[in-house]
Amino acid sequence: MNINIAITKGARQFGYLIWNNKNGIEIEKLLEGLKRIHIKFNDFDLGEKNIDSKYHRISLGYKLTRAMPKEHNMYFIYMENGILEVKSYNGNNREEL
Repeated sequence: MNINIAITKGARQFGYLIWNNKNGIEIEKLLEGLKRIHIKFNDFDLGEKNIDSKYHRISLGYKLTRAMPKEHNMYFIYMENGILEVKSYNGNNREEL
């Protein structure tokens, strides 16, 4: 399952992958009720991260999210071999993926 999520100003500033109720069902299916998950962000291995279900977020680290190109406004999320892959891209130009 592949999911696309918009990168909010707060997500970029504070270093989170944040989803809303619209994406909540898809994300919960993808994460299957896990409390922690191994994450790769833009091909950088972040290791095990906590899933904050109450606030619908996972910390990616503000240094990494602030360093993303300004034109990247979407996250592309998918699970591969038990690892949550998160890639940022320009939503106006999908060819980057």
